[in-house]
Amino acid sequence: MTTYLSWEYPEMPENVNKLLLQNDKKLVIIGVIGKSAFPDCNKMVALNILDRHPALLDHEAKEGQIQFYYNPAESILWLHFETTLDAFCMQKLLLEELQNETFDQFLTFHQRMRSRFARMFLFATHVCHLIVFVELSVTFDASLLGMFKALKIIRDRHVLRFLPKFIKNSRTGFMFGKTARLCSPRVLFLFENLPKGYEKSYESISKMEFEVEDNIYKMLRNEYIVVNNNASSLFSIPVNQRFVYYNLNDKHREDPVLSSVNFLHELLKKPSLLQTDEEIEELLPYKDFGRPISDLSDSDQKPPEEEHFFAHNRKFMDLLKEHIDQALDTGFNDNLSKYKGKSHFVVLSAKPWFEAFKLLHKIFIENPDNEQFEANDADYKAYLENFDKIVNYDSEFFKACCDIGLQKAFSMYNNPTLTYYSAVIHKKMVKEAVTLYRKYARGPDKSVNELTLREMCETCWKSGKQQCEYPSLRGSPCALPKHIVKEATEHSSGVVYISACNCGKTQGRREDPYSIRHANYEFYEYMANNCTLAAEYDRAFCKTSLSLNKEDEIYAINAHSDEDNYEDENMSQRLMASQNSHTNLSLSVSLDNLNKIDERDNVMNSSDESVNELILKVKDKEVQDEDKERSVLRQPSTTEYLPGMVHTESPVGLLPQFPSWSLCCVGASSVYSHNTGLMEHFQSGFLTGSNFLLPWDVHVRLEHSASWAAAYEKTRYRKMGEVFVLKIFVGFEYECPRGHRFMMSAPDKVLRGGSGILRDSGSKVVYNNMPLYFPCPCRTKKFDVAQLMRIHVVTPKAPVNVILDPKVRKSSIKK
Repeated sequence: MTTYLSWEYPEMPENVNKLLLQNDKKLVIIGVIGKSAFPDCNKMVALNILDRHPALLDHEAKEGQIQFYYNPAESILWLHFETTLDAFCMQKLLLEELQNETFDQFLTFHQRMRSRFARMFLFATHVCHLIVFVELSVTFDASLLGMFKALKIIRDRHVLRFLPKFIKNSRTGFMFGKTARLCSPRVLFLFENLPKGYEKSYESISKMEFEVEDNIYKMLRNEYIVVNNNASSLFSIPVNQRFVYYNLNDKHREDPVLSSVNFLHELLKKPSLLQTDEEIEELLPYKDFGRPISDLSDSDQKPPEEEHFFAHNRKFMDLLKEHIDQALDTGFNDNLSKYKGKSHFVVLSAKPWFEAFKLLHKIFIENPDNEQFEANDADYKAYLENFDKIVNYDSEFFKACCDIGLQKAFSMYNNPTLTYYSAVIHKKMVKEAVTLYRKYARGPDKSVNELTLREMCETCWKSGKQQCEYPSLRGSPCALPKHIVKEATEHSSGVVYISACNCGKTQGRREDPYSIRHANYEFYEYMANNCTLAAEYDRAFCKTSLSLNKEDEIYAINAHSDEDNYEDENMSQRLMASQNSHTNLSLSVSLDNLNKIDERDNVMNSSDESVNELILKVKDKEVQDEDKERSVLRQPSTTEYLPGMVHTESPVGLLPQFPSWSLCCVGASSVYSHNTGLMEHFQSGFLTGSNFLLPWDVHVRLEHSASWAAAYEKTRYRKMGEVFVLKIFVGFEYECPRGHRFMMSAPDKVLRGGSGILRDSGSKVVYNNMPLYFPCPCRTKKFDVAQLMRIHVVTPKAPVNVILDPKVRKSSIKK
């Protein structure tokens, strides 16, 4: 077997350089390109020019690599292209991208692989006379038509504009002519597999090959890849010659090492197994290996079967030799119709051809792979910029789909009927727009355009359709378009609540407040001016002490205000009173001792009369004057104010800017009847059975009170010597945003009718912390929360005053 010299571009051995480049022999350039499924990526097996099996060659396949094969005895130079259509090369590139984390999605990866193969194939059409396209399947890959058509467009639009200028100044420029290539190369199709069910006979195989040739020729003609003038074609197809070949030898790609091992295994199992001469020859590295010279002339062989003989003796080189001889003799002339005649065809020697090869390789392969390369020629720059766009025509289709989906989705979002809307509606509309977009969008730009759609929707919303959504004190968003305000009262949520005035007689509609001043002061001032009930009221925010009667003062001291007083659990509030004065009864409880009071709930609920007992001491006039002087020294500051209402953590000595509390006198104690409760015409909006006050029995015991008590010894308040029992009615009223009002009988219980009220039920609310908010018992779908709004007190007819000292404590629960 003749040995072929082989090397890889750009390296060239010295012996090949002397033998090839210093020889003026004309060469036919044949390129082998296509698909392979083996790690060696070698597609030269069917040509029978390799000295050994490709699996035994010391060669590492690489995408873009070009191998040369040359036999000095022939006028043929073989070019073997390793491209991305070779399975091993594509797999290697894919693993590199996965390792480098540059892999985006398969579609973009496939487009890059197709672009690289298209560059290599376009390069091959400019340096080869013949191109052998190797196909693994049994039929022509119709997806190649689109790429061939794109390459023809690229050649007509761009290559013919810049390539003649580039090769004009080279030594071989004049030989390439106006077409800037050797010729319009012929393409021969080599199918390595035969369809199943076909008989391996001459008639059957020839018929199938002719049918495939007709189909391929029609497809190429219909797509205008091959035209009448082969100078304008991407490549040419011979008119009256065969260009399709089916390989019938299934053992071309069998691994010889594996075959030898299998044969040895069978031989060990059956020692009597004999192997035919043809099977032995297939295992030899080359023909007649190990045979003596005398046996080479021996032709006494048994003729094989006709089908077997046809399969083994049919060679692709026989078909290829016809085209090679024509190229060396007259050249190719595949023009049709009026273009018949001599066409451009040139056969060069090795040296000028190799110079043109290096120039074209740099133009078509090296420069596009170099990301730092910048073209100076405008036509060549346009070629580099538009190559991928034209080859990957499907990306333009996908881009058009994304654009259509983007327009439809944004049109649906930009609804002209909605002048402005909230962030919740905006997100809902964006979600619907994205869903519509995804129905149309396809391709690699799908995610990019989705982000663009979201940005467009966001810009549209913020360009005049954004709702203000400034939260009110109750958390309701402002329903107006986004606007610039100077005061919080310029916002409006559109939510309306029902609230009663200070005294509770009149109910009115109020807008959702956006400021504490409007919520706690302005609304109630307006309602007070329109209330028909003549109520005397006093502002609790501007005085240090509150009293309905300012004659001789009696100071009520809370029995629980000092922690040391808890040593005696039976001790109640102690009051020091002066003679002939009104007694002040306090409803305030020291916050430092609230927890201790909670622990003594059981004691408060007992029937022991000493629980509600107050001890009154008479003070001298001098002591009273000293206390007055101290009260003057403790006047609050008039230069600094609190921004909101007073609570337990507010700085001592600071007054609020406006009152959040009010004190009203709605009439005499006879207005209230414990049998009927608060009447609807007097206090409207109460839930049924929840309009009663709770009785609170207070025991008062006087010390040094002979003269004071003598005036009242005939009254009903006298009991057991110096102890008096005072009946007071109290009620803690809660009001929900819907205007429902109700009383609480305990910190965790709503009052349910007057019949369930027991004696001294008021102790549970007086001596316990009452919640600021409590769920409203009204039956509504929306969960409404009621707020503690009023404290009702019916004072006794005895000469005592009841002092209210409410305190608001922040919740200690961490959110």
